[in-house]
Amino acid sequence: LIGHKGYVSACAGGFLDNQSSIVVVTGSTDKSIRVWNPHSGQMLLSSDGAHENTISALQWDDLIPDQFLSASWDHNAALWKLTQIEGATSMALVRRFCGHTGAVWTIVTMKDKPWVLTGSADLSIRMWDRYSGACLTTNAVHKGPVRGLVVLPRLYLASASNDGTMLISIINQESAQIQKVAEIRDVHLGHFIYTLSGKKEGNDYLMASGGEDRRLVLTRILNSGVDEFAQEILHPGTIWSVMYLPDGDIATACSDGTIRLFSTQRERLSSEQEKSEFESLASSQNISQDKVDVSKFENAAIALQEPGSKDGEQRVVRRGDSAEVHRWSASSSMWEKVGDVVGNPAMTPKGNVSYDWTFDVDAGNGREMKKLGYNRGEDPYIAAQRFIDENQLSPEFLDQISEFLIQQVGEHMPRALSSGDTLTGASRYVPRTTNIPANSSEVHGLGPAPIRDQNLPHVPWKGGFISFSHSDQSSRIMGKITQLNQDSPSLSEAELSDFEKKILPVLSQGQGQLSAHQHEILACLLFKPTQLSFPLIDIARLYVARQDGSCALLDYDNGVIIQRVIGEFKRSDASLATVILGLRFLCNLFVTPRAREAARK
Repeated sequence: LIGHKGYVSACAGGFLDNQSSIVVVTGSTDKSIRVWNPHSGQMLLSSDGAHENTISALQWDDLIPDQFLSASWDHNAALWKLTQIEGATSMALVRRFCGHTGAVWTIVTMKDKPWVLTGSADLSIRMWDRYSGACLTTNAVHKGPVRGLVVLPRLYLASASNDGTMLISIINQESAQIQKVAEIRDVHLGHFIYTLSGKKEGNDYLMASGGEDRRLVLTRILNSGVDEFAQEILHPGTIWSVMYLPDGDIATACSDGTIRLFSTQRERLSSEQEKSEFESLASSQNISQDKVDVSKFENAAIALQEPGSKDGEQRVVRRGDSAEVHRWSASSSMWEKVGDVVGNPAMTPKGNVSYDWTFDVDAGNGREMKKLGYNRGEDPYIAAQRFIDENQLSPEFLDQISEFLIQQVGEHMPRALSSGDTLTGASRYVPRTTNIPANSSEVHGLGPAPIRDQNLPHVPWKGGFISFSHSDQSSRIMGKITQLNQDSPSLSEAELSDFEKKILPVLSQGQGQLSAHQHEILACLLFKPTQLSFPLIDIARLYVARQDGSCALLDYDNGVIIQRVIGEFKRSDASLATVILGLRFLCNLFVTPRAREAARK
């Protein structure tokens, strides 16, 4: 199924026309949702701009046929209805669920209740009324982004998080509150859990989870609430998605680009050769030993004679001058090799530097995958800028790399970033300019990075003047402007409406004409406040990139607005985001001839 302009990040399938026609729905980093005929491969429809950011999850509606739900990095979820009339497929928005302050990673429905549940990077699980879109409850049961939700019988809910835990909760039918029943901490040995699926088996629940530690883990939740490990299967890379199929098989999607099926039915099992090749591929993946003294480990010939104490126990042993990692398999009563301990794979191009997390980033245009390093508590903009400097990438990638870090490890960001907009006090938005597809790798850093050499060489950009003249954050900019106008009125209701419906679309898209009155509205908006807040600087950088906008700003009171913007980001207490946006304003000063001449002077 080919047609998306970005990575396919979510997929779901369901029936239309009273179970007579099956369709596949996909979501992408290109912010679109597409519907396909899986038999012919024909794209039935494309809904571009279904969300304002990456589509992170899709779920077929369990309650009402012909409907599905979507979740996105734009902090929202949505309910859609598909209709087929005389062979033509159409898609209509039924409702949006707005209120999360971070990316929405997962969404599920309940078969016998009018509830929708979402898990988010803001660490919460929210329950919504599917008919009104109202948020019924907000439940902060995890300490990290919530990546997976599974609805179980009798109002039980399973959830998994970047905090490395799996929770079993029960939903109160009267209050809709979620109450934790059981917490399983060591499912993935503290690593991020990215995906979760489950099914009922007798009186117990069997949960399948996957994450950055490369393991598919099956956990049995007993009727008594006690958990026990059932099985684990090592993969060659990060497991991004896992799903129980109707026949009881398990499907996994791995970062090595392969979908694998696992079954308990002997007649469906692969050949011994295929199983051996898979196990060899998984165990050949290297594990870092930065600053590890191999001599301290016990000799393999002796250490591996002693049985493990529990399924999944890991043991590092010495074999000659190298170290190996082995895992105890209770089902086969033997130690299985997991991998070799080698040099640190998280080295940056600047030398031997290790990070708390590393991610693979695809900068496009045929470039090879680059390693993006991030340390706990680090400003994401600084980490993104370091990555750009080291790899000599275009500065236009700064926002996308920064936002990707925020979505992945949001709870480990500096508190100032997670608390809100540093100038307005409200929930923050990230001004964006273009798309960069990125995906995390299975590599995990080994702790705080050493002191870095800050004397990076200046690398001139050879592609001409860099401009930042577009934005895909119109709705969030408008939300901030509305809030600012309520606190300190600059525009009338009619002018605010004109700004939303006519002015902002022209500025965001970088094309179209503005009337003389609309130029006056922009001048009033930018001149009247005693201090230019973050969204106003964002508007100014879009405005100055236009021929008419740069002339208007230069002519208005001898360029006083331009001086105000420059003065705002030069303040000693200016936030990093304000400085970055102010520098983009400066870049846009060089877009038009008259502004370029004024900037040079």
